[in-house]
Formats: sequence, C-alpha cells, structure tokens
Amino acid sequence: MYIKIRQDGSLGIGRGTEGDAEITMGFGEAHMVAAALEKLAQTARNHKQTYLKTTNVGGGNKIDFVRADDGTITISGDKQTYFCTEPEIRELAKKLRHLPQIEVAPPSDYVQKITPSNGLCLVVSNGGQSFKLRLPEAAVLKTSIRSSIDSRYFDETIAIGQRQIMASRTSDLKWQLRVGESIVKFTAFEIEAFIAGLHNGILDVLMDLVKSFGSDDISDIRVKSVLQRIEQDTLKIFKEDKSGKAIAKELTKRTKSIVGIGEFADERANRFIDMCKYVNANLDTIWIEPIFELFSSAFVPPA
Repeated sequence: MYIKIRQDGSLGIGRGTEGDAEITMGFGEAHMVAAALEKLAQTARNHKQTYLKTTNVGGGNKIDFVRADDGTITISGDKQTYFCTEPEIRELAKKLRHLPQIEVAPPSDYVQKITPSNGLCLVVSNGGQSFKLRLPEAAVLKTSIRSSIDSRYFDETIAIGQRQIMASRTSDLKWQLRVGESIVKFTAFEIEAFIAGLHNGILDVLMDLVKSFGSDDISDIRVKSVLQRIEQDTLKIFKEDKSGKAIAKELTKRTKSIVGIGEFADERANRFIDMCKYVNANLDTIWIEPIFELFSSAFVPPA
C-alpha cells in the first residue's frame, strides 16, 4: 500500500491506482485512521469498524475497516476496496503516525462559507469590501471569471431576476465585481486564488449537504428526497409548459450525480457548476430565477 500527501494537502492511500482512485482523508485525520488500522491488525477475525470522516475530501464520508471470519482484511472508502495483509496494515498505520511536516497552501482568503440566510451562503471579500452570494450565483460567477481569464477586456452582467452581479476586467491586471453598491476588486495576482475560493466554497456547502445525509440505513432515503424535490418543484415552476418534463428529468439526473452516495467530492462541485451553466445558458431567462431559488434551497442544508 502506498501513502501520499496530495497537492491539496489531503492524504491518499491505495495500491496500483493513480489520480483520485484511492482512499482519501484529511491530513489531520491520519492519527485516527492509524488507530483504526492498529485495532484491525490486533483483531484476529470478525471485526468491523467504520470511521466517519471529519473533512470533505474524497468521494465518500466514511472508511470501513473489516476483518472477516477467515481473517481476510479489507479497507474500503471512496469507491475503492483493498485486500491487505496484517503486516501491510501495521506498516500503513506506522507511516500514518510518522508523516513528514509540510506546508499546505491555506484556503482562499477571498471566499468564505457563512451561515445560510435567505439562500445566501458564501461571502466574497477583498480590500475591506464584500458581498454575499447564493450557491448558484457563485457557480455562474466562477464560469464568468473563468471566461474572462483569456481576454483583454471583459464585461458581463449576470442577471438573476432583479438581482445583478456585474463582472468586468478593466485591464490586463484588474478585475471588478459589483453587487448592488458593493464593489470588490481583484488583481491578476489574486484572481486565480479567487476562482479557487469560489470552487472550494461551493464544494464546502455541497459537502455539508452530503454529510447531513449521514451513513445510516436511511441515508439513501434522504438523498432520494432531494431528487424528488428537484423533480417535483421543477415541474411546479414550469406548470403547463411543454418543456417542463424534459428539463425536470435533466435536472434530476444531474442532481443525482451531485448528491449521490459515493461520488467524488471535487466532481460534485464541478457537476453543480455545470448544471448551473446549463440553466443559465440554455433556458429561457424567465426560468432562471425560480430554478436558482430552488437550487439555493435544495442544495444548502439549513443552519
């Protein structure tokens, strides 16, 4: 079994895999996982322990440690399962307890998760100025800023009902965002970190929702309730419009790939952003506000 410290500072363990195809945990969780591995190695047979992650890395929220009646050892998590020998388990636990100290890049200073209020769950700030965003607004804003990166000049007004988010690149080195009377500015040095902050903020909120499903026998029911809500509320929005059924089906399918048990964490954020892009780019503007209102409620767990 290998162990690695990933670029984002999280830990990956696996065998014969690469990229995200591994069991992932937060750097600070190493000692707790090591303790579970040591207990696994010390138990001769018929043992199962589930560790619930305290971070939002990887595609799931738990790691299972199992020793069968015949002594076979498996560790499972993030869609991966590895059969291990007892010496491998002991060696892995030892490595987790003696990780090298490294400097991990801090999270973005520009986007922070806040207690949800009227759908507003993220705050953008820089230079003493700030404004709040709903989750789908953050998604379409990230898309807008991404589009501006390869431009010399960029100006977009993101209109969601009566609310407007104005994103502009006024020169090679300067960006400006306006929501109401609030103006937040970024330099070329800061803009990539801001984009990463938007992505991480979206991911943090989505993982709060995923964690709220739990890992008990009815977690699947909680997921299905979100899917049902997206489908039914979308149909209510479109009422008699003939395109409603197809759009409800599309949004429900996309939602399943976002909130489904076992999906990779980073992919959840990417898929949510893609779904918001789909709504913003492909639907009549009269539908954007009510659908984004639905997203702001359905994908954001209550405070």
